Amino acid sequence: MTLFPDLPPGTAVITACGRYRYRLAYELGGEGPSVSVGMINPSTADGVALDATMRKVIGFARMLRARQLVVWNLFAWRDKDVRALARAVDPVGPENDAWTERALRETEIRIVAWGPSAKLPARLRDRWRLATAIAAGAGAELQCWGTAGDGQPRHPLMLSYATPLTPWERPE
Repeated sequence: MTLFPDLPPGTAVITACGRYRYRLAYELGGEGPSVSVGMINPSTADGVALDATMRKVIGFARMLRARQLVVWNLFAWRDKDVRALARAVDPVGPENDAWTERALRETEIRIVAWGPSAKLPARLRDRWRLATAIAAGAGAELQCWGTAGDGQPRHPLMLSYATPLTPWERPE
């Protein structure tokens, strides 16, 4: 079953070694804004193959009538299991911050959706602080689909499409 039969292939910036994905973008054909969504780390989605999270994010973007969707991540390391970030020597990736800034500068609605920090190894739990500093430097106001108990933005996968966007206030 194809959930988005009218969705043209997206574009992805993936390193030659295949370990890092810095950007995933789709032209959605809507008449609304360009939207970026920042999540934790990329899984298998590559512009052609969609994973469950990307299907959900595309659904949310279409509800906003978005013309473009750009996905960036706190960590560019590609793995289906977020726990793999603990074993990666460089889970962020050498070019990730530059690609994050680009996504935030070129889009009109900027959504953060990486979920609670407890799922990360302790040494990586503050990575969101640098990402929000990059957003501030880009003049980007961040929104989310609500917050988890630790104040971090909720991950979209299990959320209802009726979940509203709200301004995200970073926890201290």
